[in-house]
Amino acid sequence: MTNRPSEFTVIASGVVALCFLIGMVGRMIPEHFPNLVGPMAEEFGWGRSQIASIFSVCALITGLSGPLAGLLFDRLGPKWLYASGFTFAGGGLIIASQANALWQFYAGLGVFVGFAGACCGNVSNSALVSRWFRDKLPLALSLIFSALGAGSFVGLSLSQILISQYGWRSAEFYMGLGILMLIPVLLILPWRRLTRGRRFNQPKKTTNSAITEESWSLQAAIKTPGFWGLASVFFITANGMYSVIIQSVTYLVERGMSPVESSFNIGLTGLLIPIGMVSCGYLLTRFNNIVVALGTYVLTIGGVLFLWQYSDPSRYWAVIGFILFFGLTMGTRGPVVGSLAARIFHGPNFGVIYGCITVGGGIGAASGTFFSGWIYDITGSYEAVFSFSLTCLAAGALPFFVVPVIRKQGRIGTRT
Repeated sequence: MTNRPSEFTVIASGVVALCFLIGMVGRMIPEHFPNLVGPMAEEFGWGRSQIASIFSVCALITGLSGPLAGLLFDRLGPKWLYASGFTFAGGGLIIASQANALWQFYAGLGVFVGFAGACCGNVSNSALVSRWFRDKLPLALSLIFSALGAGSFVGLSLSQILISQYGWRSAEFYMGLGILMLIPVLLILPWRRLTRGRRFNQPKKTTNSAITEESWSLQAAIKTPGFWGLASVFFITANGMYSVIIQSVTYLVERGMSPVESSFNIGLTGLLIPIGMVSCGYLLTRFNNIVVALGTYVLTIGGVLFLWQYSDPSRYWAVIGFILFFGLTMGTRGPVVGSLAARIFHGPNFGVIYGCITVGGGIGAASGTFFSGWIYDITGSYEAVFSFSLTCLAAGALPFFVVPVIRKQGRIGTRT
């Protein structure tokens, strides 16, 4: 046997690091939103569902913009796509810092930040990284998807510190200005070299292949059960995840924690995301991907159950359980779905195809956030919110078992 050269060359590793940093900036903006729930309710007197609807618009725009981000990546390349994302992110925060009406928050934190999340998110980053990796693609995707954790921790911690010191309006303005100042640095990077990619040996085509790598188009992909199965995973799982995330900081505050301590504890889940992502990516290269996916759902459900048990500071062990279980599995369905999608739909149109798949996640995050606030408003009960989350998480795992092409591709990860 001969040793194959590592796919993690210097330039390929640099691409992974760059995508991680861009993804972190793209995620820290929407992920800091739970810190705004309390201040907005106090200043404007809005109900929980009204405030949550702002994040719902953001998540919806991110999801619906996924195909556009993929198309722009395929046509124009990542340089101007990322620069546009930073521009919209910074501009959206500055708009929010001056907003006084709900529609203004929809525009700034909803439309602008939502589109920025698509430009700097998993669609464009997956498309760029897939040019440099094949056998180790699940691991590479796990590394860049773990930017969700870094972005969550930085966004929650930094924004809460700024809010405590200067108020929420100044915090939004300072964060927006900081992101805009990063654009010149982004533009001077060696994009021609970063986007060149690696040449891979193409597998021999067989006569019984119904659709070859080169023939996949968006029109062909959306007619397959695999496309809708993967989109359903994103949609249903996002409902379960974001129905808890949007309420988490306020939930802890109402049970005796200070706002800063609550944000810090929820932010700690972000520190564990890279560990969970990398571990998941490694397991995907070694074992049956469906088994790995099921394991992530079991742990996430356990995390929600732990948070449900927290009632006062004496039960801090429940928060620790939530941080560990929820943090280690938050976002892990991303590399699972991303690696499966790359196997099924790999080709020159992968960016726009995967972008359309991620629409499910955006819509799911939007609906999960909205229904979380709506359920709380009509019941006054976090128990009803947690029940909704657990039901969605259990249902989110079903496509891995009931869609044949997903089961088949999942077995590729098995090693003997």
